[in-house]
Amino acid sequence: MSPFASRPRRRPALLLILGLVLGLAAPTVVAAPASAGPSALARPFCTSSGFFEPNPADPSIATTYTLIGIRNNEGFAYRYWMVQAGTSSKPYYQSSLVAKCNGVSLVSSTTLTTTSASGTIHCTSSSDISSPFQVYTERYVGQRQVPTQGGVFPTAMIRYWHREQLPLGTAIWIYHSSYVVRC
Repeated sequence: MSPFASRPRRRPALLLILGLVLGLAAPTVVAAPASAGPSALARPFCTSSGFFEPNPADPSIATTYTLIGIRNNEGFAYRYWMVQAGTSSKPYYQSSLVAKCNGVSLVSSTTLTTTSASGTIHCTSSSDISSPFQVYTERYVGQRQVPTQGGVFPTAMIRYWHREQLPLGTAIWIYHSSYVVRC
């Protein structure tokens, strides 16, 4: 008779200890955020101000990541990135993302949809934009003028915004959302 048969309640604990000893336990897997994905975790979103990834099929083409700015809320740093693709002499705007960092550790990364906002305050102001009731504040992060791939306009101004919310009854602004506009 197995020594575990007389103690069925200890089997899960013994298996967990065995898993920890062998390095098979789940905490190392759980620590990696699902939204970041394995390729995002390998990128230095929380530690650098820019980097590039060459295209293995054609080394003259690369994807370049440029840090636009950082905003902090609730102990996290929200780092805003512009992604450009193409050759070093002709890069074009591809996308934008925000990386949520806890120190040098990536918590999550989110690709941001770029929307058109020409003629709006989001394209003309670099000051905070507050709602009439001061429930939300949109904080300017930064901007870059970049070439675009094809299209009618050869260049575009891409501007980054960080939206914070002030919950009722508190005096602490918390992160609400991020967005990017094309001007």
